[in-house]
Amino acid sequence: MDSNMRKGWTDYVRQVRKKGNRGASTMTHREAMKAASVTWPKEKAKLLRRLKKQCRTLSREAPPAQKKTVSEPENVQS
Repeated sequence: MDSNMRKGWTDYVRQVRKKGNRGASTMTHREAMKAASVTWPKEKAKLLRRLKKQCRTLSREAPPAQKKTVSEPENVQS
């Protein structure tokens, strides 16, 4: 889970920097990190909800285990 949050943070900083570099304005990585840290808790909650939902859907999609019965040959002659 930690690697997901770390990746989520870097992706979010990238997204904020891209938005900050629109038009004539420019934004450095450091400035983007400062701007992203303000809204990160809300974004982190979104990521956690998404991960939780994925876990639920994956567990639902798993088909129930079926028992395989071994059938004996029908034409057995002794």
